[in-house]
Amino acid sequence: MKKTLLSIAILLCAVLTVKAQDDDLLPRFSAGFGVGVTTGPQHSGFPAAGSVGLKGEYPIAGSPVCITASAAYEFYVSQDGYSASSDSNYGNYITGAIASFVPVTIGARVYVNKLFFEGDVGASFSLNSAHSTTDKSVAPILSPSIGYGFRFGSSQKIGLDLSLSYETRLESNKTPSDYSLVNPYITNYGAYNLVAFHVAFSLGL
Repeated sequence: MKKTLLSIAILLCAVLTVKAQDDDLLPRFSAGFGVGVTTGPQHSGFPAAGSVGLKGEYPIAGSPVCITASAAYEFYVSQDGYSASSDSNYGNYITGAIASFVPVTIGARVYVNKLFFEGDVGASFSLNSAHSTTDKSVAPILSPSIGYGFRFGSSQKIGLDLSLSYETRLESNKTPSDYSLVNPYITNYGAYNLVAFHVAFSLGL
């Protein structure tokens, strides 16, 4: 974690030395989705993930920096996928599992022309039943990302942001004390790490 934070700090300091773009930045509101793959402790049980979220950007006058705030619904899909079915013999039944979280973050986005670098920190709230997929109902979350913001029209108000991010829900590895409470796709508790590609549609305010 210390190495990750140091890398983000060095990256932001380096980018801040670059001249800001000529156009004034607009406050923006965006909505989008992400798809990605899981790394680390939960990769084998929940290898794929997705998200939908909202983000607000507020520019700092005279600088290439925007303060950001975001919230999302994020889900990790089990290795067997997830589906709900029913038949005459077994009634309603579910195949696979989903680990669901709501990350709420604040951060900073630094623009170099249309290229941007962003770092976010916050809290991730579990939507699963207690101890089923995580030992922590609320855990710290950290996410650095890099992307490109397309802006359209003479006003530059309409935008499309494409970005690649790394995210970690910080948890220490821990063996569950009672496996009867734990989702069968969980071997041990531990961090949910995600590499994801995001698409967001934005509007300048």
